[in-house]
Amino acid sequence: MSKMLFAELAVLVALAAPAGCSRHFVIPDPLPSAQDTGVVVSDTESFRAALRHSKPGDTIVWADGEYENVAIKMSASGTEGSPITLRAQTPGKVVFKGVSSIQLQGSWLVAEGFSFTGLDTSVKGSVLTFAKGSSNCRISDCRIDGRSSKPSEVDTKWVSMYGTHNEISHCTFLEKKNMGCLLVVWMEAGIVPAHVIADNYFTRPYTIYDDKGKARNGQESIRIGTSDYSMSDACCTVRGNHFYRCDGERAEIISNKSCGNVYEGNLFEEGEGSLTLRHGNACTVRRNYFLSGGKAEVGGVRIIGERHIVEENYFFKLTGDKYKSALCVVKGESGAALNGYWTAKDCIVRNNLFVDCRNGIVVNYGQRDTQDSAPENLLVKGNTIISGKNYMIPVNVMEGTPAGAVTWEDNIIFGGSQKGVSLGTVGSRPDYDDNTEAISAIRSNAGTTWK
Repeated sequence: MSKMLFAELAVLVALAAPAGCSRHFVIPDPLPSAQDTGVVVSDTESFRAALRHSKPGDTIVWADGEYENVAIKMSASGTEGSPITLRAQTPGKVVFKGVSSIQLQGSWLVAEGFSFTGLDTSVKGSVLTFAKGSSNCRISDCRIDGRSSKPSEVDTKWVSMYGTHNEISHCTFLEKKNMGCLLVVWMEAGIVPAHVIADNYFTRPYTIYDDKGKARNGQESIRIGTSDYSMSDACCTVRGNHFYRCDGERAEIISNKSCGNVYEGNLFEEGEGSLTLRHGNACTVRRNYFLSGGKAEVGGVRIIGERHIVEENYFFKLTGDKYKSALCVVKGESGAALNGYWTAKDCIVRNNLFVDCRNGIVVNYGQRDTQDSAPENLLVKGNTIISGKNYMIPVNVMEGTPAGAVTWEDNIIFGGSQKGVSLGTVGSRPDYDDNTEAISAIRSNAGTTWK
């Protein structure tokens, strides 16, 4: 993608940012060429010595090879335009195993080109960490491969993001098999993270079940925030990522638990779950692609909370229902606690395209007895819903939804069987743009450059 297109995207996202959110965009620099020079290290002792003598603009090169139980702590500060960089001698050829990790602690630091495999899943901790107090740091072009690791109920995180204005980009995450969210943005009192999570590839088909055969909670691919901080601004941007078969907990692929985040231009493919706005307000979900590939229980977006905007997304042949419908606006709880279901209020669903989804837009769905609060002031405008089979439900407004809770404007509905509402329909199947090229571009761009 060109820098011009990145600049245009930055403007669009900045316009969508709620009050209190300032957007920060780090354009990933290419990996240094083979001609670039730097101090070459091959163990933590030589790395620490090189780091002590480093200055802004310097590069430290880790020699190719396989290394066991290496914990790298990069504590230093570069400057804008002159970061301190730690890179693999050859991208993908520096392989860390066992209990290995990289932690960035400082400002304007870069780590890139590393591979992690054969992880020890019996030990708690994170593989990649942006430490508390870090800012304007980037980790890119790294791969964490869990395919050879043993399944485990020990909760670990592959990526932990603290600090502000950090970025993880063009990384590949393969088959995490132990408990714990794969990537977490941790909230801290008085701090707005404003991180960027861009152009990564995620796949997480493995699920850990409890003794009753139910998928255990906490196996999301991304979580931004926690219930305790859910009413605080995070202002993170998640864009250009490819989520493939991210089944995990079979419910949430992404769990949003903070305010002001933007999810834009991502591809969700064959994942048994949804992008869930679980807690927090004023998030934007825009121009994402949701594909089932014929797989069962594939969902789209779930809305809980206030002032969210879901627009210009493409939902294609999604097979989920209830919470995993293509678009589910959830029934809230009166006086909900921070970890409860807040009423969906003043939300906008506009200009989305639904093609042959089992359940299109579902309004006011809930499963708990405590869910008693219908959505308020929901605007559903300019959407196109195409249902090629009679059993498909383009719109389902659940019982108990007040007549004035939803405003329907300029929607185009073809086929299927509506429930709880009778909206105007069209007699012929609408045409729509072919999204193949855009979807292919995300697939090819996401993940490491050294695939």
